[in-house]
Amino acid sequence: MSSVTAPYQDPVMRIDWSAVDRECWWLPPDALSLSGVPEFEALPCAVRQRLSQFEYVHLLQTGLWLEALFIERLALLAGRCDDPDRRACYLREIREEAGHSLMFGELIRRSGLAVVPARTGAVRWAPPLGRAIAPGSALFWALVVAGEEVPNRLNIRLLRGVEEVTLSTVVYRMARIHVRDESTHAALARAQCEAATKRLGTLRRELFSIALAPMLRALSNHFHYPPPAIYESAGLHPVARWRSLMRRNPVRQALAVATLEPTLEFLRRIGLRV
Repeated sequence: MSSVTAPYQDPVMRIDWSAVDRECWWLPPDALSLSGVPEFEALPCAVRQRLSQFEYVHLLQTGLWLEALFIERLALLAGRCDDPDRRACYLREIREEAGHSLMFGELIRRSGLAVVPARTGAVRWAPPLGRAIAPGSALFWALVVAGEEVPNRLNIRLLRGVEEVTLSTVVYRMARIHVRDESTHAALARAQCEAATKRLGTLRRELFSIALAPMLRALSNHFHYPPPAIYESAGLHPVARWRSLMRRNPVRQALAVATLEPTLEFLRRIGLRV
């Protein structure tokens, strides 16, 4: 856990926004939803790069609504907290998550890549369900762990991709900032989740496990399987055909499993059946 007295560096001010470039990859080719699909690999490089840009924007938009919900719930926890150190920790996370959201929004604004926000099941149920789940509960922290770790692992994959292709310098810089902060946030969420789970009786632990499984599935699907608007915006037609290829893509399925499985292993280890 980083110190709340450490100098705060505004991520928006740490990026050269004039360097936003749409003539390069924003996600590594093998991190795209259609990676390995012969029909997609046969397309011109510029078309595949365009999809990488829109898929990255999809991740940013997802981050915006997840972090907004997280900030809202953390603010409630901070307001109810009597421990000054714990309250300061929550407030520090709010500050950092707000910085991330400003960073995401700035790249979307400067990119000129207009995408209609996805209305998947996860997007529809997350806000009302997130507000119904008690902040500080085991279920709350389990979802925070997943919400922090899944996109963070995708960002780590992005950082490794710089060794393979020329990635956008702005996207690479954003990913480095985000990975550093989210690793700290995920560690806190894991500690809080484990402590809250230990306080659960057997029945409540079973009920939480039953509720958690479909939520994790919906969250993972939203991250790994982009909605139709992404393919439409990237100019891949017919959209239904490309999404069908994406859904059956074993490369994408393997990435989804690899991204989510460490989180599932942690949840199983602390006694949640997922």
